[in-house]
Amino acid sequence: MFEIAGTVTLRKGESKRIRTGHLWIYRNEVVHLDASIKPGDLVWVLDEAGRKLGAGAANPNSLICVRLLTRGANEFTEEVFKERFAHAIERRAHLACDAKRLVNAEGDLLPGLIVDLYRDVVAVQLQIGAWERRKDLIVEMVKEAIKPHAIVLRNDSKARRSEGLEAYTEVVGNLDGNIVIKEGGIEVEVDVVRGQKTGYYIDQRANRLMILPLVSGRKVLDCFCYTATWAVMCARSGAREVTGLDASETVLDLARRNAARNGVDIDLRQVDVFDELPAMARQKVKYDVIILDPPSLAASRRTVSGAIRGYIHLNRLAIGLLNPGGLLVTCSCSHHITPPIFEDLLHEAASLVKRQVAIIMRGGQPEDHPALLAMPETTYLKCLVLRVI
Repeated sequence: MFEIAGTVTLRKGESKRIRTGHLWIYRNEVVHLDASIKPGDLVWVLDEAGRKLGAGAANPNSLICVRLLTRGANEFTEEVFKERFAHAIERRAHLACDAKRLVNAEGDLLPGLIVDLYRDVVAVQLQIGAWERRKDLIVEMVKEAIKPHAIVLRNDSKARRSEGLEAYTEVVGNLDGNIVIKEGGIEVEVDVVRGQKTGYYIDQRANRLMILPLVSGRKVLDCFCYTATWAVMCARSGAREVTGLDASETVLDLARRNAARNGVDIDLRQVDVFDELPAMARQKVKYDVIILDPPSLAASRRTVSGAIRGYIHLNRLAIGLLNPGGLLVTCSCSHHITPPIFEDLLHEAASLVKRQVAIIMRGGQPEDHPALLAMPETTYLKCLVLRVI
């Protein structure tokens, strides 16, 4: 199951980034790839002199041709895999929360593998062929390490489609409906089978808690509200009025249940945020706090320029709706939009509506979503709190 199927040789000068810790090898960096290599095979990666740079998971048909799993002449064996998996889980053992990430792909040196825990249910994403081939082994590893009530294989992500893998969802064990988790003093219903990502935005946990001391007595607008976690937390933290916007009625049904479960009154509306914010501006509606947590607008490098325009437009509209002294909690989950790019586009958005803003808080990924310094791509989540001066 862990045999090496062939070799991949890099072009001259392309090994430096890999030697300093990056895990991705792009197809245009490869000068030779054995014709017998198939998606999901393990391969040796060689530099131009034939020296081993490490072993990795290959996909000759993907832009990312190889994802490195070891360094130098070290093999990637079942024992190495199990040890790395176990260490990732051990590093989260101290986190006393119902929802947490147990394995964070590249951040835990297991590229393309995501494992999330929701109380006693585990959601797994196998984003590359190497893990799809070893699905049964991974399921057994999860059972042994965590002993969950059920395992949900959420293999329906865009990442799988770009790897040429079939999209599907499979439940192993018994799962009776949605899961209710606790976070920040509230209860949240999570749909692990059909919800976005693996059902919940676990990575926003620290950012949601960060803003709660700022919302008491304020009028709050939560855009792209999804499960309404931000909105419910704000209402429970003393916000005087909370509105949530989302385009999906199915999502809003879940949000309404979460509001009722926590005994708060939230005005939840099915609208397109990009249409609703201009309508609010025409009606001269104002807010004290606006939360922008949109889906990724930059899926690839080719879409970055368009995404920047989208982020500027969205944040410009939001800043224009804020009262003096108001707060904008604004996020981007695309690694293509780097922190400097994000801050620059926010400055432009504020300039377009002739308002001066100051950054008062910076947030990002929590500790169960580690990022590699050698891989800027693994630092994807930005969360800034801006005050209109």
